[in-house]
Amino acid sequence: MSRPGKILFLLHAHLPFVRHPDYKRFYEENWLFEAVTESYLPLVQSMRRLLEKGVPGKLNLSVSPPLIEMLRDESLVSKISGHLQRQLELAEREVARFKDGPQATLARFYLDRQRALVDTWENRIGRDLLGEFKSLEIAGKLNLLTCVGTHPFLPAYQSDPASIRMHLDATVACFESAFGRKPEGVWLPECGYFPGLERYLAEYGLHYFFLETHGVLLASPPPKYGVFTPLRTPSGLYCMGREQASSMEVWSRRTGYPGHPEYREFFKDIASERERAYLGEYFYSGDTPIDTGFKYYRITGSEQKEFYRPWNAMHLVQDHARLFVANREATLSDLIPKMGGNKAALLCPYDAELFGHWWFEGPLFLEAMLERAAASSVLEFAGADEVMTSSADPDAHEPAFSSWGEGGFASVWINPETEQYYPQSYRMRSRIDLLKGKISSVQDTDVRSLMDRYVRQMERELMLFQASDWAFMIHNHSTEGYARRRLESHYLGVESLFGEACVVLAESQEKNLNEIEIPVLTELESNDNIFKDCL
Repeated sequence: MSRPGKILFLLHAHLPFVRHPDYKRFYEENWLFEAVTESYLPLVQSMRRLLEKGVPGKLNLSVSPPLIEMLRDESLVSKISGHLQRQLELAEREVARFKDGPQATLARFYLDRQRALVDTWENRIGRDLLGEFKSLEIAGKLNLLTCVGTHPFLPAYQSDPASIRMHLDATVACFESAFGRKPEGVWLPECGYFPGLERYLAEYGLHYFFLETHGVLLASPPPKYGVFTPLRTPSGLYCMGREQASSMEVWSRRTGYPGHPEYREFFKDIASERERAYLGEYFYSGDTPIDTGFKYYRITGSEQKEFYRPWNAMHLVQDHARLFVANREATLSDLIPKMGGNKAALLCPYDAELFGHWWFEGPLFLEAMLERAAASSVLEFAGADEVMTSSADPDAHEPAFSSWGEGGFASVWINPETEQYYPQSYRMRSRIDLLKGKISSVQDTDVRSLMDRYVRQMERELMLFQASDWAFMIHNHSTEGYARRRLESHYLGVESLFGEACVVLAESQEKNLNEIEIPVLTELESNDNIFKDCL
């Protein structure tokens, strides 16, 4: 029986497109390996256990286009398998290293866990996470939606409609290629919204999106029920804002569940404790050790960390899951009588990588949360495709400019450290438009086909340049050097492609195309191959 209150628990799964096939081991590719082994595979394992037990309820999973592209890239999929195997070998060495005591117990725990991860990846899902996500959606445990393009901060490009549409073209095509249907809803990158954006979303058949709290609360006219029901926009789409209480219970550094002293400490990996010869070169980048994923301490609350106790943490996560559901029941029990009885809903959005990577026990929390909610008479964890179709508020509302970044607006992505890159983006767009103008009168179909390849690759470079991840890294001074190198490489990529295309156009008047060299296009099509089947 359907319960009157709905929880939209949304996991946003996104990573920047990082692919370096010329390197056997590239440090930034480890972001993907960690997310797969620590978050996505444990999520799949938890959902499968719930399905086997017949536990109702579903989670919403936003899978970004760059993540989709990486999860079906053969070179990266092969590297994920290699990563899991290297971790397994290290886990076996750890078991041999300790004969007794708490470290021996933890080493055995990690070995058993690693074997289960390898089995899930290699045998149970056949290295196909996207296929498994689709299967879990069909089985009723996930509701899949997507994100926009390469994850651009869209308010920065509101005067560049061509770029917004370019990203949306790739969004819909990429999702449909991966999951066999068009997306119903979309996670706006960084929850970045500007008035009028919904009209672009409507052009592409999208029906709903999500916002930070104040994007809804500051809507015009003010919403009757705040963030507690979907809002209908002037274009007929629906949106919802984040419910803050549920967010703070998980996200808060001071009071959030993941900070409990019994949970595993993220920042003490054995990579900083073992000898280089013992770890092996795989777990090094230059002279810097790379986290292995094996961590032996709990948060504890002091510099003198105590050994992690997995079974205590698993018991605690049950308590936190019950508390989370009970608090949502209390909120909805208060709201439902005031909102027509059956239109109350809460949006609880989080980065997917929080659960497992940052908060080791997170996937078990999700599992326990759905198990506890199964006994509720007040709420159910529901899919956004079903909930985001109506509202308790009869009016149409224009959401306000907003983001979920620090400060709530645009300063994370547009600031003195990053402002130089936005004029470059518009210059790249002008190069694309100029080349399109040059080839508009080309009659030779072979030449025109080649020029279309140049345009598509220039668009790929522009989309990769516009990813919000780079500005975020620069702002936070986290892998800032890599972010700036990526911005420079994509900018120079467009300049080089434009220059080579102009040369090819001129030479095609006197030579056969097979006599003309195109090294820039060939290299960039191979290396920056995002959306190769979507553009």
